Order: sequence, then C-alpha cells, then structure tokens
Amino acid sequence: MRNTTKRNTVIGIATAASALFGWLAMPHEAAAQPRQNICLQNNHIWGWNAVNDRMLIVTDRNYRRYVVRLGGGCIGLSSYPLVGLRFHTWTDLGCLQRGDMVSYHAPDLGALNCFVQEVQPYSPAIPAQAQGDRIHSGLEANPEP
Repeated sequence: MRNTTKRNTVIGIATAASALFGWLAMPHEAAAQPRQNICLQNNHIWGWNAVNDRMLIVTDRNYRRYVVRLGGGCIGLSSYPLVGLRFHTWTDLGCLQRGDMVSYHAPDLGALNCFVQEVQPYSPAIPAQAQGDRIHSGLEANPEP
C-alpha cells in the first residue's frame, strides 16, 4: 500500500511539473492575446492590386480587404497589373494561409509561382510602409517595364 501511495505521488508531481514547464515554454503574449481569425477564402477573391512583388492587396466579394505577403519567385508581379492570378489552397472553401501557392503567367517570363507568407486585415499604413521601404532601399517606387 505504501509503494502505491509513493508511486501516485511521483506521478502527480511529474504531471504537475510537465504542465508547468509546458506553460512556461508557451509565449506569454500568445497566451494572453489569441490571434484574430482571418479567413480570405480562395473562392471569394474578387480582385487584387500588387503593391510590389512581395505584397498584394486582395478584396473579397464582401469588399473586405486583406494584405497578402508573398515569398518566392514573384518576379514582375507589380509590373503586370492585368495578369490573372490563381490562388491554390487545399480546398476552394479553405482560407488562404501560409504556404499556399499563387501562380500567374508573366508575358515576358512565362509561368511563375510564389507562396503566401502571411494574410492579415488591410490597414492603409501597411502598403505605405512597404512603398517607403522600397524607396529607402534604393528601388524605385514605380519601375518602368
């Protein structure tokens, strides 16, 4: 009976310790403020505008605007405003998320793909900051094709 009590005590302490360590390992900001649910559905995309080759402003059918940050080979995306974009998600009803593919056909370069890095609600400060970063980095704000 005494060994059973010791074993139960050790198991209880181990469980409490692992829960405590798990809580300590969790980022406190993430624990305090849950991330806002953002869902830009592939089949609800109405239009887009390229701020630069790494950022899109996307509008859905309900006129909600989102900032989609891209990574990978988005060469010339901002130079071809009339090109058709295809958003490849796991399902047509799924939300656009990190890792989803965006493809388009650039007139001079052929078929190109890039990947979604982040989707967030639109704020006028975000594209303005991206344009400012581009100007300060030595790149033109409106390069000639």
